[in-house]
Amino acid sequence: MYKNSFLTNSVRFALISGAAATAVISAPAAFAAEEEAKDVERISVTGSRIKRTDMENAVPLTSFTAADIMASGAPTLEQFVQALPLANGGQYGSNVNNGGTGTVTMNLRGLGDTRTLVLVNGRRYSGDISTVPMAAVKRVDILRDGASTIYGSDAIAGVVNFVTNDDFEGAQVDVRYQQSSEGDGETKSVNFLTGTSSDKGNIIFSGTYETREAIYGSQRDFSSCPPSEVDNDGDGNNDGLVCGGSGTTMPGSAWSPSHGFGQLDGNGGIRPLTDEDKFNYAALSILYQPLEKHSFFTQGNYELIDEGFSTVNFFTEAAYTNRISNQQMAPVGTFWGVEVPTTNPGNDLGETAYAYRRLAETGGRTWEREVNEFNLTMGFNGEFANEWYWDVSYMRSQRRTDTNAGGRVHQERAGILTSPELCAANDECPGVWNPFASNTLTQEMQDWIIVPMTSNSKGEDTQLQVNIAGDFGDLELPAGPISWAAGYERLTTSYVSIPDGAAGLGAIYGVSAEGTEGAYSTDAYYAELNFPILADLPFAKSVNLTVAARNTDVSVIKDNEVTTKFGLEWRPVDDILVRGSLSEGFRTPSISTLFAPRANSATSYSDPCENYGTNAGASATLKANCAADGLAPDWSPITDQASAWVGGNPDIGPEKSTSLSVGVVYSPDYLEGFSVTLDYYDIEITDVIGSLGMGTIATECYNSENFSSPMCDQIKGPAAYGEQGGERRNSLGNLSGVDLSTQNLGFFNASGIDFDINYAFDVANGTLDFNLEGTRALTLEHLEAEGLEKTSLAGYYGNDVANGGKGSFPEWKAAFRTSFSADDWTVTYNMHYQSSVDDYAPIETNLSNSVGTMLYHDINASYYFSNITLSGGINNLTDEQPPYVSNGTNGYLIQSHRLTGRQYYVSASVKF
Repeated sequence: MYKNSFLTNSVRFALISGAAATAVISAPAAFAAEEEAKDVERISVTGSRIKRTDMENAVPLTSFTAADIMASGAPTLEQFVQALPLANGGQYGSNVNNGGTGTVTMNLRGLGDTRTLVLVNGRRYSGDISTVPMAAVKRVDILRDGASTIYGSDAIAGVVNFVTNDDFEGAQVDVRYQQSSEGDGETKSVNFLTGTSSDKGNIIFSGTYETREAIYGSQRDFSSCPPSEVDNDGDGNNDGLVCGGSGTTMPGSAWSPSHGFGQLDGNGGIRPLTDEDKFNYAALSILYQPLEKHSFFTQGNYELIDEGFSTVNFFTEAAYTNRISNQQMAPVGTFWGVEVPTTNPGNDLGETAYAYRRLAETGGRTWEREVNEFNLTMGFNGEFANEWYWDVSYMRSQRRTDTNAGGRVHQERAGILTSPELCAANDECPGVWNPFASNTLTQEMQDWIIVPMTSNSKGEDTQLQVNIAGDFGDLELPAGPISWAAGYERLTTSYVSIPDGAAGLGAIYGVSAEGTEGAYSTDAYYAELNFPILADLPFAKSVNLTVAARNTDVSVIKDNEVTTKFGLEWRPVDDILVRGSLSEGFRTPSISTLFAPRANSATSYSDPCENYGTNAGASATLKANCAADGLAPDWSPITDQASAWVGGNPDIGPEKSTSLSVGVVYSPDYLEGFSVTLDYYDIEITDVIGSLGMGTIATECYNSENFSSPMCDQIKGPAAYGEQGGERRNSLGNLSGVDLSTQNLGFFNASGIDFDINYAFDVANGTLDFNLEGTRALTLEHLEAEGLEKTSLAGYYGNDVANGGKGSFPEWKAAFRTSFSADDWTVTYNMHYQSSVDDYAPIETNLSNSVGTMLYHDINASYYFSNITLSGGINNLTDEQPPYVSNGTNGYLIQSHRLTGRQYYVSASVKF
């Protein structure tokens, strides 16, 4: 996006003040002569533990400064990193309502957020980007390569390393206000940073306060109602949209054996359900999640010993974050079909009926989550004989999440309310309820069947690191000394989940869960070597080979994981660097993947038995199996959701990966300020940890002879809350329950090309710079399980197996930025582009099976005087709205487009 790394021969121009400046443009480092290298500070670069005199190495690394983040117009770190072209597929941010928990993750390459490792100052972090202290961040490094050999588990798609400002002096306060052009979604933030230093050390302290107001689905046209497609001209193709919704309605829909499903007609029968009858569940749901967040961070260094040839320093870091986020969805319903006997005054069908009724009187389902996270790191580092560098550190992280949930229905009590006989026999029953009429659920009834719930989870991680680096002194190759690094790391992680008591007993519909507790530990050793093979020769200004290996012992995995990495840097001339790496990686199952409680969740899917009698593609086996389950040839589900059982699996093994990257950097001496980078990547992951899709399970099962597929074992009825023994289908024909617990599946493969072009030059008493960064996805394939067809998602949108929900995977993503800086002001323009995508599973009669090219335009300007910087800007200048897609979530791709529309913001920064 804005600019590449802090490479040693860089900085072409300086920008106005840290808070609102534009990006620093830098050129690749020139090869340093051996006699000069000793005078240059040696530093470690993200992706390597070896101390070097320049920032270039064999892996592709992009860095962004705090000024880059401010110039982007992004109000938070999460929105900045998730807007990068490298972020593909579904991105979970703190704004996501349905499926989100307020936690912010990063999904590189569309391979899932669990395969991107998050670091702070080179040390493993919780992964929740929202808790990283924005005010203290000096730069963000994005390593676009596998790094499990250096950092361990999870670093498969890449690494995001947030580097804090450890040498700040003075004080700075930043304030920002933002709202949409509709006058909603108000966001306010205050950041402060202060620091001081002495001859012996320094300390900084920073804090952030942020509030964000909710935007509801009813406040945007595209989200105000679930669209339902209609065929107005009767040609068999849908050509219009009306407001649709759920078949669980208000007043309630009914089903009985003799009359089928629909609405009571008032004459002792049931009429078909129309779009006008359906319940609009989207309007009451939150579109843009509100939150309130406080975070604090401090970092200090103190020199204990300085004997000239040896030094010892003490360092510490501490961070605390408190975040409260809220979710709201449509009111709960009797999705299971509450039994209504003939004695209920609302049942005139002459037989027992089952009601599917939204409890609209209750207002909605809510979640309030409060997260408290604390991180403490302490350690020592130093040098020995001016040649060896070492550090020892210990980190402890604690995270607690408390959830208060409202609007859940007690399933047994709802059945008592609809039965005059059961109600009369229960002293607590407040009266008989007629679910087939509106506004009949009295406050007394609500108080009895609507149950508030509380639950909490706790996680704790510790990390002990010992690292040492240097070179072999007199043991040299012709091009210089051999550099090395080695170390030991011990990690422990634990997790406890305590559900609500009623939920644990299975009394609350849709939230059944079990308490879970688990822990494991990891011990790892690594070594890294850098061989300077050639230097200062024709077509070989430098050639360096890097080799690394890591041995990891995880207590819950039988065998040790051994990973290796090879990297090569070749600079034929000063202007050109050719680089490549080949590495192995792995991902240990997370504590939640292993031990998360089993819970019930309504999951969307496409039922293979829908209209199987007229489906030309239906096999004879499919038709026979659907008929064997009692479904009519023209059967159609009243909802696209079925009950799923999700949760951890302690028997899961690790994922394994192989990554290849090859690239070139060109920065000609004759054109100062210009550079271009081109990198090819190829990542293959086996034994993928995930869950089979509900549609996949159903399709494979019903297309197997006499239900012989092993996947049929995962379709389980409600007899014992997800345990095998019940019927596959309920009274309406929908699947009763499907086991979607995590397991080791097939493979992922992602390949593509990254590019980065920069040019900066002086013009008209100022500096003009350009940056174009992007990626071209060549392949993004996954195989869910042996025997299934491979899915190729590059250029499509569809089920996001890696992250859940619907994901969009455009072949092209790019970001363009240009800025002009002169005297005391800067103007910046940003453009974000993604190419069109098609529906991976299109239906010919759909109104829309594709999403066109998307372009977002952002502008901002800054003015500096004295110690104050004033900034303002507009994000999404042309007010682009999410386009309609037939198979999207409620008609749009919630994780792939900006949902708020045009946004205005102003900010001020004051330095003291």
